[in-house]
Amino acid sequence: MDVQRRLSPIALELLAGLRALVVNGPRQAGKSTLVRHVQVERGPVANLDDTSLREAAVADPVAFLQGLAPHPAIDEFQRGGDALLLALKAAIDANSARGQFVLAGSTRFLTTRRLADTLTGRIGVLELLPLSAGEMRGTTEVFVDRVFEGAVPTDGLETPRRADYAELIAAGGFPEIALGTSSTRVRSAWCASYLETVTALANVEQVATVRRPDALGSLVDQVAARTAAEVVPADLARELGIDEGTVRSYLDVLATVYLVRLVPAWTTSHTNRSKRRSVMHLIDTALAAHVIGATARQLADVESRWFGPLLESYVVGELAKQASWSEQPVGLRHYRDRDQREVDVVLERGRDIVGIEVKATATPRAAHAAHLEFLRNRLGDRFKLGVVLHGGEHVVRLGDRIVAAPVSSLWAG
Repeated sequence: MDVQRRLSPIALELLAGLRALVVNGPRQAGKSTLVRHVQVERGPVANLDDTSLREAAVADPVAFLQGLAPHPAIDEFQRGGDALLLALKAAIDANSARGQFVLAGSTRFLTTRRLADTLTGRIGVLELLPLSAGEMRGTTEVFVDRVFEGAVPTDGLETPRRADYAELIAAGGFPEIALGTSSTRVRSAWCASYLETVTALANVEQVATVRRPDALGSLVDQVAARTAAEVVPADLARELGIDEGTVRSYLDVLATVYLVRLVPAWTTSHTNRSKRRSVMHLIDTALAAHVIGATARQLADVESRWFGPLLESYVVGELAKQASWSEQPVGLRHYRDRDQREVDVVLERGRDIVGIEVKATATPRAAHAAHLEFLRNRLGDRFKLGVVLHGGEHVVRLGDRIVAAPVSSLWAG
């Protein structure tokens, strides 16, 4: 299945106006395919997963860059280390031409302060996440843009049942399994191999020194089991038998290699009793479902305790994907305070705020919007819309600037 990625035209637009483009994202999310598409009429692709190319880049990065044909792409760029980054800076500084390089990487190495300080004003940065629901359907999602206008999209609104959402959660967005198979056995084998590969690479790709690789894998298990929960380092440290500092360090490692998404807390002076802890999710719900041993059939059972948290993780992932291609920057945060009020997702664009709650129920009630009302009342006209995303079929108005809408409105037109 040929999937059109929403970032493809944006990548070409940035290359036309800037000296270089960085594409970051998880392994197997489709970066190499995107890069090949961008490079069709531009130049070659050098992948540093290739041992000989990587050794050449590390041994003499200046000569490596000079030996590439014009307008090259370098895939898995982070494997060349700091020396390659500095050589690249020198090459870009010496030439003001647009579209000189495309760089792709599977860690956040390419968006660290080192890169920002080195190439500020010269590069565009895109984050390619696993396939979105709309990309798999061939539709153009407008949810994030529309909610800032005070409405939810409804054109072509689908009405999935719980079993359909359970299948979406279990399939996730990695192309290999999201498009290729519905076999639980195949999905499980792929996820197990993926987790083993990425956690192993975390210790060698300029990320950090991981002295307890066994603890790194166990931390992945804990994040999956606590998906959509606040990060409490003391609890994780007690479970893993390591200190809190190591927990924080390893969570940063897992975020850097795109295994874990840490959603930061949102606060404002109007709501100064807010907590500051992040909320944790695995980067894709297929991985989370695999780790906790939950199949699509099990998630569809009304007694499943995992369906609600994983549905929230699924929604967070879809919102993050739409935010990655939004024309205006959109921040993705959450709100929880010491009075036990919480809003699962707070979208922030400039001064404008949208609050989103995720409920597994098919029958949303006004009580589900209580914390959205709290934000609305505190923020006044900054608050554009509150949405209770639910497993039912209908869009229902719950109050001033607050609606309940099916989760499927995320990919409605």
